[in-house]
This record gives sequence, structure tokens and C-alpha cells, in this order.
Amino acid sequence: MAATENGKKTASPEEEHPRKAFGYAAKDTSGVLYPFAFSRRNTGDNDVTIKILYCGICHSDLHSIKNEWNNTTYPIIPGHEIVGVITEVGSKVHNLKVGDKAGVGCMVNSCRSCYSCKQHFENYCAAGPILTYSSLDVDGTITYGGYSDMIVVDQDFVIHFPENMPLDRGAPLLCAGITVYAPMKYHGLNEPGKHLGVVGLGGLGHVAVKFGKAFGMKVTVISTSPRKQKEAIERLGADAFIVSKDREQMTAAMGTMDGIINTVSAVHDISALLFLLKSSGKMVMVGVPDKPLELSVSPLIGGGKVIAGSCIGGIKDTQEMIDFAAKHNVLADIELVDADYVNKAMERLAKADVRYRFVIDVGNTLPMENGKKMASPEEEHPRKAFGYAAKDVSGVLYPFAFSRRNTGDNDVTIKILYCGICHSDLHSIKNEWNKTTYPIIPGHEIVGVITEVGSKVHNLKVGDKAGVGCMVNSCRSCYSCKQHFENYCAAEPIYTYNSLDVDGTITYGGYSDMIVVDQDFVIHFPENMPLDRGAPLLCAGITVYAPMKYHGLNEPGKHLGVVGLGGLGHVAVKLGKAFGMKVTVISTSPNKQKEAIERLGADAFIVSKDREQMTAAMGTMDGIINTVSAVHDISALLFLLKSSGKMVMVGIPENPLELSVSPLIGGGKVIAGSSIGGIKDTQEMIDFAAKHNVLADIELVDADYVNKAMERLAKADVRYRFVIDIGNTLRAA
Repeated sequence: MAATENGKKTASPEEEHPRKAFGYAAKDTSGVLYPFAFSRRNTGDNDVTIKILYCGICHSDLHSIKNEWNNTTYPIIPGHEIVGVITEVGSKVHNLKVGDKAGVGCMVNSCRSCYSCKQHFENYCAAGPILTYSSLDVDGTITYGGYSDMIVVDQDFVIHFPENMPLDRGAPLLCAGITVYAPMKYHGLNEPGKHLGVVGLGGLGHVAVKFGKAFGMKVTVISTSPRKQKEAIERLGADAFIVSKDREQMTAAMGTMDGIINTVSAVHDISALLFLLKSSGKMVMVGVPDKPLELSVSPLIGGGKVIAGSCIGGIKDTQEMIDFAAKHNVLADIELVDADYVNKAMERLAKADVRYRFVIDVGNTLPMENGKKMASPEEEHPRKAFGYAAKDVSGVLYPFAFSRRNTGDNDVTIKILYCGICHSDLHSIKNEWNKTTYPIIPGHEIVGVITEVGSKVHNLKVGDKAGVGCMVNSCRSCYSCKQHFENYCAAEPIYTYNSLDVDGTITYGGYSDMIVVDQDFVIHFPENMPLDRGAPLLCAGITVYAPMKYHGLNEPGKHLGVVGLGGLGHVAVKLGKAFGMKVTVISTSPNKQKEAIERLGADAFIVSKDREQMTAAMGTMDGIINTVSAVHDISALLFLLKSSGKMVMVGIPENPLELSVSPLIGGGKVIAGSSIGGIKDTQEMIDFAAKHNVLADIELVDADYVNKAMERLAKADVRYRFVIDIGNTLRAA
């Protein structure tokens, strides 16, 4: 019971915490998790507050909620694979800022003074690390974990996540990843060319395979389950697979491995595994069987072998591991689940029915105490907006009410009048690139009129015509961004839709009535440029303008080839002519010849299937802009180039293309790629287009025609770009 003073009950430390929070907690050894309201401390001088977006489910969570290790304090909120976005930092915090992606692993503090802590092994703290949940914190409260909406953690125990790392698949690395990475590092099992054995192919094992391959090692999986062989080799990239029950396979592999990472938590024959090691080889135990294992000392002594143990890793190593994983694209294979699925996930986890890690979608699915869905950052935005969104892979677009942020000091608010429909929109709403977050509002060819500007906005004012293209932000600090190539941002640009914004929300695009954008990513439109026909230039225009500029394909008198006559190709023809070039269209469709020459102004037309025409044009072109996104013969196109000519790829075929190296080497020719363009170049392109009357050919459609437009776009039934008349036809329901 709580102590009393003057006859009144004194407040517990938890009750004195002022920050309201919410999560899922187990209240007894049944392990059933219930919605649970609780509180966190305020952000201290050295603290970081994180809005939790995802939390992995570790097998340790299952043990803990059922008190199988006899150290649980109820109620318990589990979760130590926590990732999200920083929302607040203390006055003494360094190297972390609001908006950063961040994670919290198994620990939130340690003594800081013992030998282990001073060696950056806080995981072996002599006083015992303060674990992320069910541990006694420095203020006397019990720690609560990541099955919750937010957390406050000392900066020294926060892991910075690189911008290019997906948070959902990165979350399990904060336990599973460091658990295998740390022993691989400290026992020399991270050297290219060495042979690593991985025992067990679960949450830990599958990550160990990926790290081993990223280190450049030969990796063999050792498992009791023959059915896992295909998975291990074909999906995870292991080099070999051994069924540990198969004596012939085990005998054949004797003395071949430099080290073994043993992830198995069940009783098993470790002596047999020792025979797989070379002399002086090491087997590191990271799984914890609930009963003692039998050990034959003979193979240890006979080969000078080592059995070692390893428990997670220190904070320094965890940050190093996350950075390495981001660089080498090492991510966990996960099943993303809603918060209210957590008890079912625990049941399945107990049966090993998951490949390979459950991750809770905390940010989108955690309910409130009263049973209502917790307000998302998008819902907390005060500016009401309306548009068309796809809600699933059908790609059908529905009327959709949502919200935008208020106009910040550096922001510009635009009333959208027109938005072009790009083929990327079609791919995205159907999740054909496997990275769509629903609901999705597409549209990145946005034009309209500025209605509000922030206090620090310069060069833009209310009433100006303005546009927003494919990006709404970037890291601003990498080499590419500093060179005005935000499109190649090392951390990946923040795209206009379906991208994680700096405040942790998902961006929504231009099939909507208004948008709020940082001034540095707003394009000013000259007064003489029609907004409807200018809109597609923000994607199609810059996509062909940027490579023409940077590869010298904008010089008067040069000969430019344009492959494909669609949304990109027809603009490339117009820009080429505006630059004063000779332009030849190369197409598989003879029926486009009249269109290309008489309407668009091309100088010549080649049917790429006609050998005589292709032969006659050999060696005549200074450069080619290749806009085609289907598989086609690029080697034949290279013969059209002069010596040192360049072909720039701006279309993305879904399958690899065959390339004959001979025409490259024989003529010193170049194949290059180009993706949209930076903001500076986009503004330059719009100004050039306005001066030379370069505009897209469009079909203007009403907002309620958008699904029909998508059907026609899939059939290439448009000349050459659909543009939605947002201002006149979009009506809120």
C-alpha cells in the first residue's frame, strides 16, 4: 500500500508523472494484454520523447507477460523493439532533434560507472541494466515498454535511425539484430570469406544470415527442419543448409566453420555442433534454453574450440549495427499487425507461427482507453482538407476527408486548382512497387494559387501562382542536397505523397483541395504560363529537362533522339526543339509519325522495328532520351549514337534489360540514368518553358472522372497527360 501523510494517501511516483500515455498491459500471469492508461515523466534536460510508430514483438515479451522468468512486476507493458519519431528533446540533448527517426532497444539506463558501462557494455552493467520494461527506474518507478503510444528516454539510450531505414522492418534489429551482431563483431565472425554457421532460423537466425552475407561471409544454416532449406537459401541468401538430424550432412561439414551463432532456445545437442568448427573455432550462444545442456568437453579440448555467451549488446554497438544495417539493407522479415491483434500474435508466437517477427503498427492502430481509435498525427492537424484516396490495392479512389498542418513559419499554403495524373500515381495506388501506405492520396503535378505564407517566407506571396512537384522536403545536409540535387538525397527525399514527413505523418498528394509545403520546395509559376498545361511539367517536364541539361543534350544544332512518345516523350520533343536541336522520335508505332512531326514539331521519325530505318540512322545522334518503361532492345538504340554519344534512361522497365557491351566500348558511348530533378532545376525548367511556350498536351477531366482516367491510363489511352480540374470540380462530400 502507498504510505500516508497526515492521514492522506501519498501519490506514487507513477501518479506524479504528468504525461498521459496509453498502451497494452498484462495484469497477471495469464499474459492477456488489455488496453491500459498510464503516465510517463516529463521530458528532462537529458531526455528524448518519442512518438512510437512501431514496436516489435520479441519472444522475451511472451516470457515476461506470463512471468515465466519469475521477475515480472504487474501491470507490465512489454516491448523493447521500439521505433518512432522524436517529438521533444531536453535542453542538454545533443545529436538528436525533433523530427528524427529514433529507436529504443532493451535498455533505458545503467549505472554508467562500473567497468562494463565504461567499456560501452551497458548490457553487462554490474548493477544490472535498467531494462525497457518491468525494471526499476532511477526515480523508483517501474519501466513500461513499447506497446504504447509514446516513451521518454535518456538521450544516451536512444538510437538514431538513418532516414533510409524503414521503421517497421528496422524495429526488430533493436533486439534480434544487436543480439547476433555484437557476438559476430567481438568474436571475429564478421570477416569476409570466413564460414559462419547459424543454428536456428527464427527471429534471431534469419537476421544472423543477413548480417553474415552483408559481412561477405559464407553462411550455412543448421536446422532440424528440412522444409526450411528453400527459404534459407533462396529467400535469405544462405550458401548452404544442413539438417542437424542428418548424420551424413553433419559429418560432411565437420571442421569447416570458423564460427557458429547458436540462436536456439530449446534443449539440443551442442556437442555435435562443436564438431562443425575448425580448430580454434567459436560457438556463441545467444538463445537461452530453459534447461541445462549436455556438453562433451572432448571436442573443446581436442580442437582448442570455444563456447561463449552473448547477451544483446551495448548502445554504441547498437548504433553501429543500425548504421551498418541501413547501409547494407539488412532488415527483418516481418508480419505487421494491428494493436488489437496482439493477444492473437502472442498465441501464434508461442507456436512459432510467424515468419519471422511480428511488429505492431502502433502509430496507426493503437486505440484509446474509451475504445475509440487513437488520434493520429494527421487527425490532430487542424486544417480540414478533402480529396480522393485509394484505401486498398484495388486502387479505386474514393472521396476522402483528411487534414493538413497549419502554415508554419517557413510554409506556403496553396489552393490547388489543377493536378496532373502521372503513371507513377497508378503504380502507387495499386501498390505495384510494394511500398504503399493506405489510405493514399496521389498527385505530384500540383498547381494553384498561394493563399497563405509563413512569417519567414521570402520570394513568394499570397496570390502568386505556384506548383509542387515530386518532393516536399529532403535532409538538406547530404552531398546531393547541398549540390541542389534533392532528388538524390542520401536519406531519400520526402515525396509529395506516401512518404514519411518530418513530423511522423504520411504525406498526401495533389488529388485534393489544398496543400501546405515548405517554401524551399515550392515552384513559382510565371504569370504567362497556363496552370493546367503547365502542371505536368512538374514531373514529366523536369524528368526530361534535367538529363538534357546535365548531359549536354540542350545545345542548338545537336541531334536528339527521343524514344517513346507518351507523357514524357512529347515534352522531350518540345524541349529539344526549344533548345534549337534536331529531334528524331523513335517509336514502335508507325501511326505516331504524323503526330510527332506535324503536331509536335519533330524533324524525323524512326520506326524502331524497321531495320532499314534504324540502319540508315546509325551514328547520327548526339544523344537519346529514353522514356520507355517496357522491356525493349536498348543495344539497337546505342548504334544510333555518334561516338561518345549518350543515352539517358528516364523510364523504368519492370524487368532487367539485355545490354550488349560491344557498342558501348566500340564507340565510347554512355548509358546513364536520371530521376526527376532538383528544385533549382525545376524552377529553371518552368521559367524556360514559360519563355518558349513549352506546355504539355493534356486532356482536362473532372475530379469524379479520376477512376475512369486511371483505367484509360493503364491502356495508354490518353494524349498525352490527364489533368484534374480540381478547382472547378472537386467537391467535399
